Amino acid sequence: MTPEMVGSIGKDLLETTFILMAPMLIVATVVGVVIGIFQAVSSIHEQTITFLPKVVGVLGVFLFCLPWMLRKMSSYTINLFGDLTKYCQ
Repeated sequence: MTPEMVGSIGKDLLETTFILMAPMLIVATVVGVVIGIFQAVSSIHEQTITFLPKVVGVLGVFLFCLPWMLRKMSSYTINLFGDLTKYCQ
């Protein structure tokens, strides 16, 4: 294994991880901002109010994106094994 191959595998791993995390992080951020604006307008400063909407939003996006995420992870794994067998011969 060459250092370039290890770097390429690491780059692909991080790229795939960020792509898979992005929908859930975006939803959590948007829900947090909306709840934060609501709390600022209504002068309710309770920390636990943001927890349930974020959990519900992230869980909903996770379930909605699960088939796409599984395809993306399967594709990454197949490409990784293909690259490893190609370079290790």
